[in-house]
Amino acid sequence: MKKDVIVAIKGLQIDDTNDDAVEILVNGKYNEKNGRHFLRFEQYEDDGTPTKNVLSFDEKAMELTRRGGTQLHMTFMEKEKTLTNYTTPFGALMVGVNTDRISVEKSDDRIHAEVDYGLEFNYEYVADCQLSLDITPRP
Repeated sequence: MKKDVIVAIKGLQIDDTNDDAVEILVNGKYNEKNGRHFLRFEQYEDDGTPTKNVLSFDEKAMELTRRGGTQLHMTFMEKEKTLTNYTTPFGALMVGVNTDRISVEKSDDRIHAEVDYGLEFNYEYVADCQLSLDITPRP
């Protein structure tokens, strides 16, 4: 796959009262090394502050690192719980991720990855979540 890609990200949080969905479409840079996929892209916060994202993944694990107005390093490992600090301008939270499933499908012109996980803030359950990525070459 080409290095310049389009990244479609869909996130869904499901709790007792509602479903909250977020979808973004961004340009990114992709490469693969030793069977591991690497994706770099930028997002912009509501105030215009850029956040640099690095996502690396394979069939067994996914890692997301965000640097900018917020700092975060999340690790998703199937059937495992991981903990990390989520640092915002307003303070820090302990984030727990209970990963249920990771799926990666690759073809010549598309990579599709999904992660299903439970989310905790400060050791309290928040929601069940789904993250879906579609990576395609930029024309």
